[in-house]
Amino acid sequence: MIKKTEYLTTAQKVKLAKRRKFAVDFAKVYPPCFLVTGVVTLFAIFMTGDFYGAFTEESAAATAGVFVIHEVLAGFLIASAYASAEDARFPLREVLLSFVMTVITYIACLATAKFLSVFALPVCLAALVLTELSNRRTSSITSLVIVAMLLVSFIRGEYYPDTMLPEVILAVVGNFAAALAVNMLVDKHLARLPFILAALGASALGILVVLAGTLVMGDISINLLYNVLWSYGASVGAVLVFTPIVAILEGVFNIADDFRLNELTNLNQPLLKRLASEAPGTFNHSLVVGNLSEACAGAIGENPHMARAAAYYHDIGKLKAPVYFSENQTGYNPHDELIPEVSVSMITSHTVFGEILAKQYRLPPEIVAVCREHHGTSPVGYFYRKALNLKEEGDLSVSNYTYPGPKPQTKIAAIVMIADTVEAACRAYMPDTKEEFVERVNKLVDEKLQLGQFDECPITMNDLSVIKTTIIETLPQVQHGRVSYEKKKA
Repeated sequence: MIKKTEYLTTAQKVKLAKRRKFAVDFAKVYPPCFLVTGVVTLFAIFMTGDFYGAFTEESAAATAGVFVIHEVLAGFLIASAYASAEDARFPLREVLLSFVMTVITYIACLATAKFLSVFALPVCLAALVLTELSNRRTSSITSLVIVAMLLVSFIRGEYYPDTMLPEVILAVVGNFAAALAVNMLVDKHLARLPFILAALGASALGILVVLAGTLVMGDISINLLYNVLWSYGASVGAVLVFTPIVAILEGVFNIADDFRLNELTNLNQPLLKRLASEAPGTFNHSLVVGNLSEACAGAIGENPHMARAAAYYHDIGKLKAPVYFSENQTGYNPHDELIPEVSVSMITSHTVFGEILAKQYRLPPEIVAVCREHHGTSPVGYFYRKALNLKEEGDLSVSNYTYPGPKPQTKIAAIVMIADTVEAACRAYMPDTKEEFVERVNKLVDEKLQLGQFDECPITMNDLSVIKTTIIETLPQVQHGRVSYEKKKA
């Protein structure tokens, strides 16, 4: 039983470690972002007024204020994106992605405002891309930062006189409303075409704000139609350039969005083709684990696309020496000629080699992590028992017969570990009755729990219960020819 004081001390240590990590990462990221923000601010001053006049003695204070506000907003964006990262292992990727989309969208807004119309602000471009590649919170904060930067630039700039300020504010607010609608109403797990159609529909809500605002200002001229058309046109333009920008950024930042995950699970992918030809047993095993993992992830609210992709690639490390794994053997077993220590090193090295191979093929870091974590620090029981039988005296340390770890850090890694363990065990011996099958699944999962394999990931006991139930329901369907679920005749 952990005492409350001990728990608080541990929590404080964890919080302190996170703060230190944030301080180190912020110190690395902010200086280059500071410089880029300064250059972007110069561009904003050029696009919204008299560039040279902005640096005269009369305008120096206002210009300095723009620089300060933009730099503060950049720092706020970095801190917020860092805190909002869905996967705490890769926060810098979220920060850089958010910053890049802020710069791209901000520059696009300044250009369209000057050369087209102040209502043609594609603010929802950042919302679209970040909703797909990151998360809703980061998307909302980024859109808010862009809007704040635009208001500062437009209000200070001489390009828009004071008489136009109501229109400028309406334009910014209306397009921000479109961005928020996209952020709240569009589901990142939609297929590409439904995603685009949903974005077009959601961004249309911004029209209502522009329409109502124009009427409030008492303008019932043709400007009413122009304002609406320019506003929605900006959203349509953002949707049109969304796909190529996502394709570029997911490649540059190695992001595993659903579009890329679906591509990675195509069986014509080079690594999967190698697995099918060089290690067919492992390939078939991975397909079954993929089906199980996908079902389990969906059942507990995790991304099923990520679970399937991670499961397909989790054993690619076996390509180093496929014959040393039972599913690829056809009679000859090289372990019969090896001492247990060598056999264990051959077996456990596949997680390390899998990580190396995944990085070579530039798989997303989430999948790379599963390649390394899916066995955690579990012992290789068969060879440990074999070593005990061969040793004449003394005790053997089980630590010499375990995988190197680390333990699963995410729910997806834990799901793949469970699905991998259950499939391998049931492939070796499938119980004859449903009761025995249920008991075997429960025992396998409980063993991992007792070994502390789930201590470092946020999976709950309720999640484990749902995963067990899902596997019990799904595995017989996947291996439909193997389970009779009938009592043996006496």
